[in-house]
Amino acid sequence: MDRPLVVFDTETATWRGAPHLLEIGAVRVLGGEVVDHFEALARPEVPIDPEVTTIHGIDDAMVIDAAPTAEVLARFLAWLGDDWMAAHNAEFDARVLGFECVRWRLDVPSGLVIDTLKLARKFIREAPDHKLQTLCEHLELEEGVHHRALADATWAWQVLEECAHRAKGGEPVGVAELASLAGAPLTIERCKPRVAKSLKPRLRPLADACEARERITLYYGEPPDPPTPLAVLPHFLYDLGEKSYLEAECLRSGTLKTYRLDRVQRVLA
Repeated sequence: MDRPLVVFDTETATWRGAPHLLEIGAVRVLGGEVVDHFEALARPEVPIDPEVTTIHGIDDAMVIDAAPTAEVLARFLAWLGDDWMAAHNAEFDARVLGFECVRWRLDVPSGLVIDTLKLARKFIREAPDHKLQTLCEHLELEEGVHHRALADATWAWQVLEECAHRAKGGEPVGVAELASLAGAPLTIERCKPRVAKSLKPRLRPLADACEARERITLYYGEPPDPPTPLAVLPHFLYDLGEKSYLEAECLRSGTLKTYRLDRVQRVLA
């Protein structure tokens, strides 16, 4: 490849809903060699769901002394610089970074993200399926850890190298050409949380409060039950599926929570 490429992977603390970064691992590759790597656990603002612990093995005790997510992500973005990226099933990992950049008000990387899953479907068609672990077994790569960020980033790089080799029968392939072969361009910007579009008049103060990060009180609940006043510090609004949500710090508990906008009956600035 004719320019550095950062192949990365993320593990998350959440099973459903908005993603929360738990671990990030990456290798910087150039000319078929790993020239640098990045690996860090992050202490998320939410408890780790047991469902995801069964996949990656990371529990709350393992991250109790880890750096906060905002610090870890800022270090990763500084290490990344302007390099393009690649990941297996890249939209998932790009979405994790997109949500966290918005959550912590960090600049979103501008480079393209190449999806090694799409490349594998195109150039390793004979594989039983195109999950990363299956591809590793199919290509008879060395045995090792799976579902940890740095390990999976390394596996994804090796799958990428195989796809690049097959793309032109062993002839060199540039990073831009690989990105084109992977299909429609993917960026972190495209994977940021979609802003809640149609706020009802009673909810419009939420947008201003998110922008200013100012404390507000939500009167929250489902009619006909009387609403409960909740003091929160808003972070951002977003759509997910058919619903719109507010992510905010609950000032009573000090924890980060998600509130459905259709249950917010009134907003008091």
